[in-house]
Amino acid sequence: MTDARTIASRFIDAVNMRDFETIASLVHEDVAFDSLTGQRMLGVEPLRAWIMNYLRHFDESFEDIVLMHDAFGQHVAADTTGRGIYRETLAGFPQASGQSYSIPSVFVFEIEDGAIVRLSHYRNIRLFERELAAG
Repeated sequence: MTDARTIASRFIDAVNMRDFETIASLVHEDVAFDSLTGQRMLGVEPLRAWIMNYLRHFDESFEDIVLMHDAFGQHVAADTTGRGIYRETLAGFPQASGQSYSIPSVFVFEIEDGAIVRLSHYRNIRLFERELAAG
């Protein structure tokens, strides 16, 4: 069985490579996903659709990754830097005009039996909005 840190790392790499097949293979079919915009979705297809839609608006990659895990090996936190280009306006966010950005971003993974069963994505959304508005 693959350890939780490896699964989390592979997930982030797959997002960076836009490899949706690998993303789907790493998550449980009923995965719970809490997005940075406060939405919760359940299931691999809603997760895939959310990621694809997000990447349509924000051409973003995650770098400077630091992985931390609990003593039981079921929870992993990934402290990252989200770097990207805001290319298409997302409702509720400032107008997109190709702004580049770099912002701290955190993922929390819960892993059971080699699959991600819960994923949460966090960042200071107000700071993110201010950075986008500043252009």
